[in-house]
Amino acid sequence: MKEVIVAVPSQSAKALTWEQPRRNIRYPPILLSVFTFVLGLIYLAVIPSWAGPDEPRHYEYVRLLNDKNRLVSWSDVDAGVMREIIRSMDDVNYWKWGVSLWRRSTPGELPTDFGQIYRTAHQLHQPPLAYLLYLVPFKLVAQSSVAAQLYAMRLLSILLNVVVVLAAYVTGRELFRDDPSMALALPVFVMLLPQHLFLHSIVMNDHLAEAALAWMFALIVRTFRLGLALPRALGSMLCLAIGLAAKRTALYGVPILVFAFLVYIWIHWGRGRLTSTQRSSRLALTLIGASLTLVVFSYVWQWISANDPQLQDYIVRLFLFLPTEQFPFQLDARVIQPAAFALYASYLKNMFITTWGHFGWVNITLGVQVYWGFAALAVVSLVGLGLFAVRDFQKLHSWQRATLVVFAVSGVIAVITVIALQIRLWDVEWPGGPHGRYLFPVLIPLATPFLLGLRAFFPRTQYGLWFGLFSGGMLVYNLVALIFFIIPFYRA
Repeated sequence: MKEVIVAVPSQSAKALTWEQPRRNIRYPPILLSVFTFVLGLIYLAVIPSWAGPDEPRHYEYVRLLNDKNRLVSWSDVDAGVMREIIRSMDDVNYWKWGVSLWRRSTPGELPTDFGQIYRTAHQLHQPPLAYLLYLVPFKLVAQSSVAAQLYAMRLLSILLNVVVVLAAYVTGRELFRDDPSMALALPVFVMLLPQHLFLHSIVMNDHLAEAALAWMFALIVRTFRLGLALPRALGSMLCLAIGLAAKRTALYGVPILVFAFLVYIWIHWGRGRLTSTQRSSRLALTLIGASLTLVVFSYVWQWISANDPQLQDYIVRLFLFLPTEQFPFQLDARVIQPAAFALYASYLKNMFITTWGHFGWVNITLGVQVYWGFAALAVVSLVGLGLFAVRDFQKLHSWQRATLVVFAVSGVIAVITVIALQIRLWDVEWPGGPHGRYLFPVLIPLATPFLLGLRAFFPRTQYGLWFGLFSGGMLVYNLVALIFFIIPFYRA
């Protein structure tokens, strides 16, 4: 009888097999960072100064912080600073392609005040953290021209995009540990979305809020996978705090984080996973922690009320935008009238279009047919998501299913919050409408089910093919947007 020899991997071979992915794991983040930065530089070279929404007013905020050496408000408006910015706008022929209420009537004429150009003259009511961050590159070139200062600040916007893409990579790696095509597709989508690249090549306070909430979602996924730990919990709350200090949009991060915690409790503490004693002790600790948080919040609020009433007024009146005599609010039958629902539909349409690609001051359009194409793609993804739910959802780990539920609800919360803010603006008659960038802090949760739906039509053996087609399609879309729409618009 022949001797049967069974080959058993040695411990060193096992170690090599295990360590190989660990050694290779550093390359995707490096490549994603380099590609994101290079793409940002390409868009930076194409987009002229002041070509993004509110960019002159965002620059003004940073400039005033530098000149005053303190936090600023609307009372700090400087006519000289505005004139410098307006001259720089004129140097790039802003009046030809920008958004402006002012029109030139005689050669060489220029406006003297932002109030002549925009219905909302300044952005000095915004939270200061993002502008304080932009102050760092500004100070490095403070003695240079206005245009040079602006481009230095734009470089920070590109770096914040790198931060967002890395958060998407970490989220994908944590959520799809055994699914490399989906794990990498998530950061690639964020990296190659042209509207995202365009906006991240200009100066905006949105970018810091998005980066902060992107990492909040990455920490949420890691918490669902590994369990609740103090560093991860504090990290999530810190990210939310940074987002709130950057822009009011991040307010929807509060209900999202609360919902995520409730889902975590259900998945990890409920459903018979713990003994009654363990469950009771953890719930008791949770209640104690929540109570202490409320006590601390109440104490801090009372201290602010007594020592800094101006800050309290800012939080209530401008940041939380609660009803006041200056900014009243009346919730009445208008919100359920037929005309209101038509308006809600227009809000959804505007957010959809300006997420996929409506560049510049929302004046570089891709055409109705292109947007209908994206709508059809969204419908295809929705059908595919149904297939995924029926065929594959139950095959996932419980923590993965819970994370996907949190992601889906996060998108809904964000959309409802943005529309609710627009309803709030009806009474004060402030201009503007919802923009896709208001949803960028939840771009990762929105992109995840979208990508799962698109891939659902491919068998598992062809996931690599799907990833190649998807990445190639996004790259082609970038080239088309740049070559046929963005560059011709500014060079015309």
